[in-house]
Amino acid sequence: NQHNENVTVSHNRIINNAGTNLAGGVGLFAGSDGYEVAHNDICGNYSLEYGGGLSVYGRSPGGSIHHNRIYFNESTDEGGGIMLAGALPANPDDLSTGTGPVDVYSNLIQANLSNDDGGGIRFLQAGGAGGTDEMNVVNNIIVNNVSSHEGGGISLNDAPNVRIVNNTIMKNLTTATAVTSNGQ
Repeated sequence: NQHNENVTVSHNRIINNAGTNLAGGVGLFAGSDGYEVAHNDICGNYSLEYGGGLSVYGRSPGGSIHHNRIYFNESTDEGGGIMLAGALPANPDDLSTGTGPVDVYSNLIQANLSNDDGGGIRFLQAGGAGGTDEMNVVNNIIVNNVSSHEGGGISLNDAPNVRIVNNTIMKNLTTATAVTSNGQ
């Protein structure tokens, strides 16, 4: 199991990229321990699956996502702006190992679109076994994001240890028009 500790993505313009699965603009995968994504413009990226702008998929503890402008990104599935997802376990009876602890702070997350859950930020099986991984969403501006199923601004599933503190979260929209939606 190879680990790429202290991965840094900083001071970039990441614009108009596309991916067929798991990430559109930036994709960090299991073993990117101690990653930092900071001071970037992540704009106009597209993913056919998860994380139009930024995707963290699999266990990479000690991450931080801060001081970015994440806007006008889209995913056909989940996480238009940011996707934080634990990898699916080989045995479906087991829990995902999650993403590891992460801090998401001081970002502008605006005008992203998810054609399922989490227009701005999506947490999916991110909490790790036993839900011990701390995830903090602090001092962000999360505005004008759209999802077609649930969670226009933020959507959480199997992420029991998330703190959402001192953010501006407004004018996000869930249309409830996804194939899996009952319209409510």
